[in-house]
Amino acid sequence: MLALTSVFAMAQDITIVKGNVTDEVTGEPLPFVNITFVGANIGTTTDFDGNYFLETQWAKPKLLASFIGYKTDTVRVTSGKTQTINFKLNPAGITMEAVDIVATKERYRNKDNPAVDLIKQVIDHKDQNRKEALDFYEYKKYEKIEIDLNNITEDFLEKGWLKKHFQIVIDNIDTSEVNGKPFLPIYLRETASNVYYRKNPKSEKEYQSGVKQTGFEGYVDEDGMSFLMDKLYQDIDIYDNNINLLSNQFTSPISTLAPTIYKFFIIDTTEVNGHECINLGFTPRNKLDFAFTGNLFIINDSSYNVIKVSLGVPKQININFVKDLSLEQEFTQYNDSVWMLTRDKLIIDYNFSRKGRGFYGKKDVTFSDYEFNKPQPDSTYNRVEKIIKEEDAKEKDDEFWDTARPDTLTQSEKDVYVMIDSVQNIKAFRRFMDITMLLVSGWQKVGPYLEVGPITAFYSFNDVEGFRLRGGFRTTPGLKKNMFFDTYLAYGFKDKEFKYLLAYTYSFNKEYLTNPQHKITATYQRETNFPGQDLQFLNDDNFLLSFRRGNSNRMLFYDSYKLDYIHESQSGFSYNFVYENKLQRPVGILEFASGDTANTQYSNNIQTDNVSVNLRFAPNEQFYQGKNFRLPLYNKYPIFQLRYTQGLKDVIQGDIEYYRLSGNIFKRFYLAQLGFTDTELEGGKIFGKVPFPLLNMPQANQSFFLQEASFNMMNFMEFMSDEYVSLKVTHNFNGAIFNRIPLFKHLKLREVVSCKVLYGRLTDRNDPAQNPDLFRFPANDDGVPITYKFENAVPYIEASAGVANIFKILRIELLQRVTYLDNQDIGSTFGVKGLGIRAKGKVDF
Repeated sequence: MLALTSVFAMAQDITIVKGNVTDEVTGEPLPFVNITFVGANIGTTTDFDGNYFLETQWAKPKLLASFIGYKTDTVRVTSGKTQTINFKLNPAGITMEAVDIVATKERYRNKDNPAVDLIKQVIDHKDQNRKEALDFYEYKKYEKIEIDLNNITEDFLEKGWLKKHFQIVIDNIDTSEVNGKPFLPIYLRETASNVYYRKNPKSEKEYQSGVKQTGFEGYVDEDGMSFLMDKLYQDIDIYDNNINLLSNQFTSPISTLAPTIYKFFIIDTTEVNGHECINLGFTPRNKLDFAFTGNLFIINDSSYNVIKVSLGVPKQININFVKDLSLEQEFTQYNDSVWMLTRDKLIIDYNFSRKGRGFYGKKDVTFSDYEFNKPQPDSTYNRVEKIIKEEDAKEKDDEFWDTARPDTLTQSEKDVYVMIDSVQNIKAFRRFMDITMLLVSGWQKVGPYLEVGPITAFYSFNDVEGFRLRGGFRTTPGLKKNMFFDTYLAYGFKDKEFKYLLAYTYSFNKEYLTNPQHKITATYQRETNFPGQDLQFLNDDNFLLSFRRGNSNRMLFYDSYKLDYIHESQSGFSYNFVYENKLQRPVGILEFASGDTANTQYSNNIQTDNVSVNLRFAPNEQFYQGKNFRLPLYNKYPIFQLRYTQGLKDVIQGDIEYYRLSGNIFKRFYLAQLGFTDTELEGGKIFGKVPFPLLNMPQANQSFFLQEASFNMMNFMEFMSDEYVSLKVTHNFNGAIFNRIPLFKHLKLREVVSCKVLYGRLTDRNDPAQNPDLFRFPANDDGVPITYKFENAVPYIEASAGVANIFKILRIELLQRVTYLDNQDIGSTFGVKGLGIRAKGKVDF
């Protein structure tokens, strides 16, 4: 898709129109006035202060302002220019009852405001009006998600090379029903499900009977794309206090906090599907907050049911890459009492530049065949996972889909399935996709079966290996869908050593990329590493990590034979068995030395045989599945891990007998307008007598790039222990503070703070000072130890405060190490010891 964006990148004059709409008689600002170009579906509405802003490449000569109870007004617009057009609308002589317009910012207040009184009644009645008040219900759900490439101009379509290579693409150009922009469908997914709800004990399960989607085979993983769509287009319940959308949490206009977040305005009374309703408009008090603007249609009786919803977001909202957003929901009354959601339509216009290049995403959901008070067997409700996919869900035939769809596909939607297959056979398209995937993943496809890379690790350097070159290849699903081969060869020009990897993965699933995973991997690896560096999604020899602070001249060189079996389940529970035989030897200035200084004995290596069991429970976890890794998409559910490792002596080739037990809990807490907090608690203990390479070494970071899981101001091997506990807390405010600072708020920056605490204990059994036969802790050239114990019950603490969303991709943090400032090799910034600056890149909404 990124390649298609490049293909259709074009320049065209931008027309910008802004202004204000007021009442001709009273001079008061008019909110929710429709501003549209005559002859096009391009427009907006005024905010609570009567202001509007339009920016488009497809302007028409005339601009129209219309509002219920006022005469429409039309003015001429100059295309390709920035201009201010103010409207003064004349009342049309219509008098509406129960309307009290309080529009100016200075006069707005909640007290004695009929609109606020109305929304408070809706909030007070929402527990009895929402569908969860029922004991049992079930329904059929059909969901259709489409992604389109937007903003394709007529001038661009006339280019000869495009007609020559992409005629099938030109034939599928369509026009947006929302804003009139031309678009090209490039992705389509359909899902048919049955949903079952039980009130006590509460449970809602979705059983997916059919899933059908297009995909750029060989470029974008099908399951990864599916999970990404689920994350971007989560189900929205207007009755929830907080709504998860675009990886952020919005405050619902029916939240208990809504009167403090929104301004409400009674517009008029109207009919919706034969029912008299009150049209209640709303807009956020702070337009940069994660909140909506739009209308609630509330039935005009004592039940205060919401039967229709129309939502959008302010143009100024602190969210990235989203030009427009529209959500429409409709409810239907059943059994003359309960109102159930029957239609849900979400449209998002993603743009990555001011000139409008981007994507156009649509989700259309139909809910039908409701049944009430019809209990199902307990087994239907007792599954741990929320979504259960039938094994043959992807294999349903056309007859199934003809029955499952409430409406037949449009011709353009039918053509998407054919077009995607045809486009993939065009050489120009494949060339663009190959280049794009190289830049995104670091791997280059060579033929149908192999990829070479990664380019980020081709060249790196460190104090021990010096200049290092690496090249590798791996197989693609084109060779064998349930098997995966991975290998590389590296060479250090200073240590003059070869390093390499040979790995083979067999998946018990039909495809090795399928989640939940069930696979076994056999690996032989000859490599170096920095003790204490444990990276999750980066290679240790990534070029960017070559730039380090302090000393990095102590490494371990190891030979590892590993057998790794993992079995994950749909419930989120997984177990992992690992056997590893590992030979480790010191390199650089690191030594394995024991005894006192007068009688020093040196060892060349240590060899271990380890058997590990890892238990993990992550309910309702989802991933974006890449080609060589997967990224977790965090949600509100906690993640539990328990790991046990046993070192075997004299069984095969192991020299050391020991036991290691560790546990980890991760939880994300959503705090609505205040952002979210990530917390991670971990603890562990080693039983037995072990040399220092087998002790707990905290995950340290000596690079200048921020690593969220690491202690960024700690040195490698600075602390060692056989008992430890750590707590890491990071809070993302998502602009909650910056959004309220005049002028500064327009930068759309976001605040982030964190604190990491670690405490450990080294028992006498594993203290080299108490046991001279153990390897001495590393020391500097003067014999001063660079490894420390936790003294006097003082934990290691580091804290940080930073700014994220700089240029939409950059995060910079100022970190301060709070304790153990007198240890060796503690750097300083601006003359402050233990102070540092770190940065990282991250793309997010």
